[in-house]
Amino acid sequence: MNQLTHQFDTTAKYLHWISALVILWASISGLYIAFFELESNIKSHILSFNVSITTVFMPLFCWRIYHRLKQGVPAPHPAMSILEAKLAHIGHTSLYVLVSLVLVSGVLMMGHDVTVFGLFTIPQLLADQSTIHFFESLHLYTCRLLALLIVCHLAALIKHEMSGRRILKRMI
Repeated sequence: MNQLTHQFDTTAKYLHWISALVILWASISGLYIAFFELESNIKSHILSFNVSITTVFMPLFCWRIYHRLKQGVPAPHPAMSILEAKLAHIGHTSLYVLVSLVLVSGVLMMGHDVTVFGLFTIPQLLADQSTIHFFESLHLYTCRLLALLIVCHLAALIKHEMSGRRILKRMI
C-alpha cells in the first residue's frame, strides 16, 4: 500500500466492515445470552447462528490478516502524535490477536459436531474434556477482553472525530 495515502484500500474497507458486523453481532448476542434468562430454544438458535456465522467468517478474517500483512496500512493521520500512532498500532494488533484467539478457542471448545447453517457439519475436534474446558475458559476470557478492547476502539474513534480528526473517513 502506498504509505503516502491516509486511506485504506477498498478490500481492507470491506473486510473491516464485515468483521465489525460479525464481531459486534457475536459479542452483543453472546453477552445477551450470558446475562439474561432466555428460553432454551431461543438460546439454542442464537448459539447455533453465532457458531455458523463465525465459522463462515473465519476464512474472511484470515484473508483480512493476509491482506493487512501484504498491503500494510496507510500512514497515520497527520494530526496524530507519535504516541497516539503507537497506541493505535498496539490496539489494532491486539484486536487481531484477540479475534484470532476467540475464533480458535470457539472452535476448540465445542464438545460436539457443529452444523453450519444446515449445509455441512464439522466434526468435534477434541475429545478430552479437560482440554475442551481449557478452551471454554480461554474463549470466555478472550471474549471479555475483546469486548473491552472494542469499547476502547470505539471510544478512541469518537474522541478523534470529536476533536476534528476525521479518522473514520479512512475506513469509509
